[in-house]
Amino acid sequence: MSVLQKPKFKDLNHGECAGAPILKRMWDDFDFSLFLTQSGIMKRSGAPSWLICFLYVTGLVSNCASVIQMSKLADKDALLKEMFQPWKLAQYTISRFFTNSFTWTTFWGKREERQQQVDTTNLQDGDVINLDDTHLAHPYAK
Repeated sequence: MSVLQKPKFKDLNHGECAGAPILKRMWDDFDFSLFLTQSGIMKRSGAPSWLICFLYVTGLVSNCASVIQMSKLADKDALLKEMFQPWKLAQYTISRFFTNSFTWTTFWGKREERQQQVDTTNLQDGDVINLDDTHLAHPYAK
């Protein structure tokens, strides 16, 4: 009679954002980095603009309440740590990036065109879009 051995699992690093690998795959599948570049949404130096945008989206999905929490997420998550290895992202880097006047409408148009090319995300007659217009009270500004 043979005895089965217990499975051997790699000791993988776990992070704060379990959805980061899924978000990265979706990011790549929908060519968001390419569309940011084509829309002229770029920085002169430091972390690439697509990486800052990816961190921001990941932070939103991770329920980060502030840009400071998002910047700290890059140090806590295994995938993000690897992606941001050469750069240390401070809160002001993200804030300054999003206060620049980029052509976001061009980016959103390209994103929409791309999503219409994919069977699972294209909108068809009879589809419904649910917009959430909830406003959360912010204790520091009106």
